[in-house]
Amino acid sequence: MRRVLVLTVILMMVFSSFVFAKPADKAKPILNYDADGDKIFENLYRVMEVGQPSDKYKVIVLFNEDVSIPGLKKQLGDFNVKFEYKYLKGFAGEMTKGHILALAKMPFVKQIQLDAEVKAYMDTAKYWFGVEKAVADFGLDGDRDGNPTSYSKNDVVVAVIDTGIDGNHVDLDGGKIIAWYDFVNGKTTPYDDHGHGTHVAATIAGTGEGNINYRGVAPGAALIGLKVLNSNGSGTTSDIDAAIQWCIDNKDIYGIDIISMSLGSAGSSDGTDSTSQLLQQAYNAGIVPVVAAGNEGPADYTIGSPAAAEYAITVGAQGDVGEQGFFQAYFSSRGPTADGRIKPDISAPGWYIMSAKANTTNGYTEMSGTSMATPFCSGTIALMLDANPSLTPGDIKNILMNTAVDWGPAGKDIDYGAGRLQAYEAIKAAGGYNGTGIAVPPHFYASETLAGTGNTDIWYLDVTDTSYPIAVTLVMPGWYQSGWWIFTETHPDFDLYVYDPNGNLVASSETSRRQEDVHFTPTMTGTYKIHVYSYADSGDYFFDVSAGANSVILYQDQ
Repeated sequence: MRRVLVLTVILMMVFSSFVFAKPADKAKPILNYDADGDKIFENLYRVMEVGQPSDKYKVIVLFNEDVSIPGLKKQLGDFNVKFEYKYLKGFAGEMTKGHILALAKMPFVKQIQLDAEVKAYMDTAKYWFGVEKAVADFGLDGDRDGNPTSYSKNDVVVAVIDTGIDGNHVDLDGGKIIAWYDFVNGKTTPYDDHGHGTHVAATIAGTGEGNINYRGVAPGAALIGLKVLNSNGSGTTSDIDAAIQWCIDNKDIYGIDIISMSLGSAGSSDGTDSTSQLLQQAYNAGIVPVVAAGNEGPADYTIGSPAAAEYAITVGAQGDVGEQGFFQAYFSSRGPTADGRIKPDISAPGWYIMSAKANTTNGYTEMSGTSMATPFCSGTIALMLDANPSLTPGDIKNILMNTAVDWGPAGKDIDYGAGRLQAYEAIKAAGGYNGTGIAVPPHFYASETLAGTGNTDIWYLDVTDTSYPIAVTLVMPGWYQSGWWIFTETHPDFDLYVYDPNGNLVASSETSRRQEDVHFTPTMTGTYKIHVYSYADSGDYFFDVSAGANSVILYQDQ
């Protein structure tokens, strides 16, 4: 919601003169159900609307009663059947639009739905950020001792400073946790009474025994569990500092290569706090510190501690193509630091990541946050060190940033850092390998200025490939807030709308945040129109587009 709405009815009436209406047009979401009672799911109907009469659509058809498929073919004409469901009255197959429309009129038909593509969320992140191909091409997994089912200091070792690790989960058992220290309750056996640390640990190095789709980035790596956060997910700076010190003291004993910290404080830090300083000591000792940027974005100056640590690799969060495109997660914290340095350093996948669920043995759960992007980056670093154990923390940071795809204004910036992580290119550079990464949707950057309230810039996006989602991340770099409580206003306040080649509104974002973003799957090629509209005030903006497109061109500036 744009404005604070936690008000009583009386307050809403009294202060109604301060509330301004937004444009009435709203994006029509793609619905995966039958909204109008015609038995055809809305997402299937939308696909058929832009298709040709001879096109065939993958569908799942369910009946209200037993139906003979051969008899149905005699009524409708031939069509392909992929499966007949034993415990459901129905089938999966391919049918033309004529078949579908005729079938929907038959009284024994319950529903006709699109047989849509389904992907595991962790699996898509690994694919689209290049991890899977790097593992396949270069034969890496974090195992350095030559025994993939045994874990030791001779493997790549990652210390997870978090809520603990559930060592009974099948993805994390078998001795994968080679050391453990509980700064909260003093228990000597690994456990996780919250769940966050287990999710993080399995993202780094889970073996995928419970489900291969959710295998971690570096499944051959060894883990160290350092519990500093309690069952509510909170802890003290002193415990966190003690854990970092523990890593430095025990680096050689356990072969610690990486510290992964998906935690931190809100606010804006200058990196002089004790935790940031200890991370510099860890860096100097040869340990790579990887830290979450935080989830306080998209406003600027939201990098807290220890994300502001100069020597840490500070990680922001993005979506991946499997989650409707590359885009910056609105919650990802932004720089600069309180002393004016640019953070984050890089952006990695942190939108709906599936990983191990604590206290389930073989269950999984999805989470979003820079907490999820951080272990993904830590796992990538583990593969880099598997490729080249002689790399220093400085080498690692430089390679990650130099191989990233630049997003936002040219060079490192306060929203994306160096840009989108390219795990394949980073691992290739680390090991001096040759190879070609996966094909990804093209990326475009554009910037302009809106002169005042009510003005609109219209951009043409020439889409040539609908196999990729369209994702647009719009940022207003001069954004700020004024006022207090219900009188708070934001300046400037721009909105984002996308129209398909037929002029239909297919996506919109109308918040009052510093960032607006949309991401959706296009149903047709052609020229899409991106409207940047000023709801209030003037100012600069820029946006990044990820799409199967040839170009983004400013068509109308008003």
